Amino acid sequence: MAANPKNSATTRDLPQSLVRQLRCYGWLGLAMLVASAFGLSALQPLDVTLMWLAVALSVWLYVWRQCHKRLHQNHPVGGSVIYSTLGHGNNVTLLRGLLIAVTAGFILPALLRPLPVVLLYIPAVAYTAAAIGDALDGVLARRQQQVSRLGAELDTTLDALGLLVAPVLAVITGKLHVSYLLVSIAYYLFVWGLRWRRQHGKAVYPLPPSQLRRQLAGWQMGLVATALWPPIPGGVTQVLGVLFMIPLLIGFWRDWLAVSGRRGASVENAS
Repeated sequence: MAANPKNSATTRDLPQSLVRQLRCYGWLGLAMLVASAFGLSALQPLDVTLMWLAVALSVWLYVWRQCHKRLHQNHPVGGSVIYSTLGHGNNVTLLRGLLIAVTAGFILPALLRPLPVVLLYIPAVAYTAAAIGDALDGVLARRQQQVSRLGAELDTTLDALGLLVAPVLAVITGKLHVSYLLVSIAYYLFVWGLRWRRQHGKAVYPLPPSQLRRQLAGWQMGLVATALWPPIPGGVTQVLGVLFMIPLLIGFWRDWLAVSGRRGASVENAS
């Protein structure tokens, strides 16, 4: 079911059912994180629990905000009619965001002190579930026939967030080499580079279609999820991390050459 299209991106011009649904998800995620903190307090000191909660809530607020500011894009890629609900695909994407927030909560405690092995299973399960969800949200959106620009952009944003949060935790716990953080910052450097070119009046060309681009991102998520599991030896995952990151970084460099007009660019398609 869809609502009438609106040109304004303000909340009051959006379908109120859509706004209420996202607001409800925001409060529900907050309540789940607070409830999880009570459970964690039985396994770790109160100060560690509060650190976990502060970081997890901050990341969840970021996820919610990323969705909120894109609500006006909750329409088909080729259309302008705004859907009145988020749809199954975006619901799963937001759940992925909540799981990434759970994972992020362990970064600061792990940085300050070694965590018991039993606690490390929690971010391993959370991020593994988030990675699996990445393969489901698009499928559900297509089955419901509610594929949207919101879903596409939010999915990419959370992929990048997950590949920032989870590798940082894996590096802290010795499961990935610090050089793997190049993967974590590559997307943000790419986005910053595009913004810089536009602000300075330089042409930005569209990315050529590539199935490999999506596959490489999926491989990274699978690797990082595997690395977070305590039984997997860090020596193995560190070597695999270096091997896996090389093709991804090469892919980012090739994409940058394309969007900056240095490889395979079409002047007519520049923005």
